[in-house]
Amino acid sequence: MNLLNIKTLKRIFYKSKTVNTDVRYYKFIVKGNDKGGVLYAPDSWPYPIARDGQEVKNWESLVVELRDGQYRPFHMCIGGANMVNQALKDLLQSYVTSANDIEFLPVKAISKEYGNQIYYIMHFKKIFDVIDPQNTLYVEGTDTILKLRLDYNKVKSKYVFNSQPVINDIIVSDEVRKSIQKNKLDFGLEFMPIFCGK
Repeated sequence: MNLLNIKTLKRIFYKSKTVNTDVRYYKFIVKGNDKGGVLYAPDSWPYPIARDGQEVKNWESLVVELRDGQYRPFHMCIGGANMVNQALKDLLQSYVTSANDIEFLPVKAISKEYGNQIYYIMHFKKIFDVIDPQNTLYVEGTDTILKLRLDYNKVKSKYVFNSQPVINDIIVSDEVRKSIQKNKLDFGLEFMPIFCGK
């Protein structure tokens, strides 16, 4: 396919009536080319630490270790959990409309170089029904998603949510994204846009 055809396809996609380009949501993506470190669970800890929609067990005794860089506001912990520091937890919690949706479980993070801190496992207690199945692209014959589209009517009053039972699925509204950036809590964090179908 030549460049002209790709540009034409993009133009058609963004003008499509099934996509609302004015309303954006963003998925958390860890940026790998900064000075941020990585949190590691002990090798003996059962994987995953937390699975959305299921109870998190034995988290009270978990101690994670920071390696290869400094603390970030958001970490995707090796061991299977999304972890946030106190400032990002407080910001995200201010947008959570129900305590039954998300919980923040405190764990100790240790580092010889940067000292010890408290981090929070960010755990969704449920999988939100937010997918627009008619405009989401799937691997043929499966429920594996290639290109996610959100249903605007299902997400229009949501600010922080997930869409699938996978460990790194955190989606935030544009308002939340801007607040994270304004408060300088986006170190080591990128935001991948996800569009909404109407």
